[in-house]
Amino acid sequence: MALQEYKDTIAILATIVTIVQFLSGTDICRKIVKQGSTGEISGFPFVGGVFSTSMWLTYGWLLHDLSMTVTNGVGFVLQFLYLAIYLRYCISPGSWYAVRRQMIILFGVAGVVLYYVFFSGVAVEEIKPKVGLVCCVASVIFCAAPLISLTEVFRTQCTETLPFPLILATFLVTGLWWLYGITIQNGFVQYPNLIGCGLSGFQLLLFTMYPSKRKGSAVEL
Repeated sequence: MALQEYKDTIAILATIVTIVQFLSGTDICRKIVKQGSTGEISGFPFVGGVFSTSMWLTYGWLLHDLSMTVTNGVGFVLQFLYLAIYLRYCISPGSWYAVRRQMIILFGVAGVVLYYVFFSGVAVEEIKPKVGLVCCVASVIFCAAPLISLTEVFRTQCTETLPFPLILATFLVTGLWWLYGITIQNGFVQYPNLIGCGLSGFQLLLFTMYPSKRKGSAVEL
């Protein structure tokens, strides 16, 4: 297949753009620190980010895929730091209990998967497809995380609560990893990224339909 000739190029681009995507979370954290609280920002994208990167890091290690391992290793560290900042400034009881429940569920699943991979004694070839399936679910969760704000978007007809840099980066990242999945002929990499590209593309479309600021709100510096 002609696309396979560009495997290394796609892998390098996917790695670079994905790390840039992970760094886009610094803008959200900057806003949180500046206002001294998490406000209406959901912690689910950070919890989902830690879960997703930890699962893909594990899968990349099982495949001996350097690009996936390096990318998600860096991503895991960054997402963990973002979550720590969110928890530090999460002063709303409702938000705190919500993010705690999310952490218990997703981190519990991650713990079970890691135990299965490293301590169950099951053959690696049997483990790979099962971990790949978990990664598919993790990717969809991470890409769909901003959708949790859609109710507010449609109610206010404003995209202020949607993290545009993160969504745009997700659109580019999932598109590149979808192409990479084609080059290595791995459906677990292809299909969730295709879904993620579609979901993030839909969220980007909302920015063309609704303004980024509510009427009468002050412009933030």
